[in-house]
Amino acid sequence: MEIKVVIRTLTPIWTGGAETGKCDRIHETGILGSLRWWMEVLVRGLGGEACDPTDQKCLYDPNSKKPNNGICKVCEVFGATNWKRRFRLEIKDEKLENLEIQHYQRYEKEYSKIGTFTIQIQSLYQGFNPEIIGGLIQFIANWSALGSRLQMGFGIIAIENGKIDMQPLYNWLIATSTKQQPYLYVPSLKNIFLARIQLENLSSLSIEQERLNLKSRLRDCFRTTSENQDNLLQLRHFIMGTVPNKTRRNSEREIAMAAKVKISHVYCDDANNKLIRVWGWIPEKAKPSVYNKEWNREKVVSIICEYLKSNYTLSWYEIKPPGITKPQTVSDVKIFLRSLLQL
Repeated sequence: MEIKVVIRTLTPIWTGGAETGKCDRIHETGILGSLRWWMEVLVRGLGGEACDPTDQKCLYDPNSKKPNNGICKVCEVFGATNWKRRFRLEIKDEKLENLEIQHYQRYEKEYSKIGTFTIQIQSLYQGFNPEIIGGLIQFIANWSALGSRLQMGFGIIAIENGKIDMQPLYNWLIATSTKQQPYLYVPSLKNIFLARIQLENLSSLSIEQERLNLKSRLRDCFRTTSENQDNLLQLRHFIMGTVPNKTRRNSEREIAMAAKVKISHVYCDDANNKLIRVWGWIPEKAKPSVYNKEWNREKVVSIICEYLKSNYTLSWYEIKPPGITKPQTVSDVKIFLRSLLQL
């Protein structure tokens, strides 16, 4: 069984390439990486088993006494050492153009892609429904971004050949939620927020500048305060990311850290409204140098939400909106998930 998903880019897309700074084509690995990341988020949100491949990957062992022969539910689908992926993903019918971008933090130009392409998903094992992956692509098209370098605004897409039913994805996710494991330090549906802001009265010259201004202003939300400046520096880098300063001595360089808040390029919806997606994950727990008696997840999320609400027309989606402190239940997560999947 196989399905085909026709993708149209709403913002440039990036999946890497052999030459630095150039996306020569749509690479399957870049697509698979973002699909896996979101599958981990959804599984963890329901309390299911999902490893962190950046820390300790699963290893399939048929003689293992561990549950599921040592692999988590996400690795069961996406593959692990000694265990093949349950599906094949191929990129077809690329009708793409290069888009030259001058990155605001670098001297060199970068080349991403815009246009249309088809993702073909084929089940490799009886019993695996490729519509599970199709539904995941639809979820990403609705709420997030596809590919790599999402912190640079890439990857907003639309599906051209009809809306994909997300019920098979939901059914699979519910079947994985046999345990209730807490995930306090890694991305989970319980610590994700998804937002869209609408821009008004912008000229074509100010559209990209508005995105850069927004990123700078959100950073400033964690800068202008009389509290401990060193703590704020670490908090700001923890939330908004940082890159090493190559002009400093090695001992003084900051460690590179990916942004937990992603801000897309400006794109237009079907009604030609100019929109930006702002989404990310803020963990419940962090080291004491980041969260202290003055700062926690709720305060960070509230500041982001309030800034966006005060300056833009905002749509905000989160399992526990800012200011609501009641404990989360499995039922809450399922209700929230169904709303995101439009079921």
